[in-house]
Amino acid sequence: MKRQTKKILLIATVALVVIVLVASLIMLLRKDSFGDNHFTRSKAVATVNGVKITRNEYAASLSNYYNNLSTYNMYALYYGYGQYYDTSTEAGMQSLKNDILNNLIDAEVYIQMAKDLGITLTDEEMAATVQSGKDALANLKQQVLESAQSSGAQSPETYADTMLANYFSNIGINQKTFVARSQHAALAEAYAQKLQEHFAAERNVADSELKDIYAEYAKAYYQDAYEAGAYAQAVSYLASGYTDIPYLYIPEDFIFVQVLQTADADKVQALMTRLNEGEDMAALLASDDNENGSSKALPEGIAIGENDSVFDDAVYALAKNMNVGDVDSVMAVTKDADGNDTNTYFIVKRVEGTTGLVAYEDVKEKVDSLLKSYAENNYYTEQVDAWREKADIVIDDEAIQAFDPAA
Repeated sequence: MKRQTKKILLIATVALVVIVLVASLIMLLRKDSFGDNHFTRSKAVATVNGVKITRNEYAASLSNYYNNLSTYNMYALYYGYGQYYDTSTEAGMQSLKNDILNNLIDAEVYIQMAKDLGITLTDEEMAATVQSGKDALANLKQQVLESAQSSGAQSPETYADTMLANYFSNIGINQKTFVARSQHAALAEAYAQKLQEHFAAERNVADSELKDIYAEYAKAYYQDAYEAGAYAQAVSYLASGYTDIPYLYIPEDFIFVQVLQTADADKVQALMTRLNEGEDMAALLASDDNENGSSKALPEGIAIGENDSVFDDAVYALAKNMNVGDVDSVMAVTKDADGNDTNTYFIVKRVEGTTGLVAYEDVKEKVDSLLKSYAENNYYTEQVDAWREKADIVIDDEAIQAFDPAA
């Protein structure tokens, strides 16, 4: 009887071990949403002096950005933050893939470069990077819980735990790895800031350099950038109060105008009469009679060019035939919020202005700090690029291009 019991126990034990081994093998071979399993997700797509950037790190970063592409593209298109990616084209998708990889490489470069230079973080700064990882997980859990609560689940906490577990399973990591990666990103950001401070002090921009720096800066960010719509963006920033820095290059064929805008046809003649009787245009621009926020914020006048007006081409067509000081009105057919045709009336006054590069002396008080930052950032970038050039960076281009975030 005892021998039979031992035999049964042995068989049960062996069966249990087999079940555990099979279950473990299934887990190890189970593919995440990127198509990788335990054995492939930790392979390198790039190395920086031997330090790996894994397939999983890259895939997760690429997928996260791609899944939020519409938001990021909106910020790039309307606010000038970041890069716009047209992933409907092969070139656009490749650009996104390369930039995601370079961001991960840069993070490792910042950490290694800072250590090479003997740059360290204080205990408080190091603790902040550790805490940031914990905060990232806490924020993620809170977002998942709020989603579970809004779904109407009877037990939101339990449902949230399931959602979170599925999320980590799908991307092939656990909570510990998520925290570690968040901490690593915070560490890289902290070291990057330290590097910027280090090289800003080393560059030590002198006031006597600023005039020459201005010519370079204004050409790069205003004159050369004009074709890419920099003027319209700068005027929008001014009108919205995001900056008080004037546009530093006005194309030679631009003209300067002050523009009142209204959709009320009955107002137009009354406003024209008030202006012809000597009422101040600047005062009207700042009044409720003006329905355009941009001109209301820019009573001194703005420069416009054909097909580059923040108002309408009709304004340019009218103003180019006017003399300085003249006032006239024009109607244009525009679209309302629903896409329907609607009449918009513009009252235009042509004012004096200077085209070409704005003289440094006229704007130095507003741009000097910007110019110093520009020179410091350029020097910082040069130093990082030089270090990166010397580093042993190996990239598996075939693996990078094989990833398809749209799949």
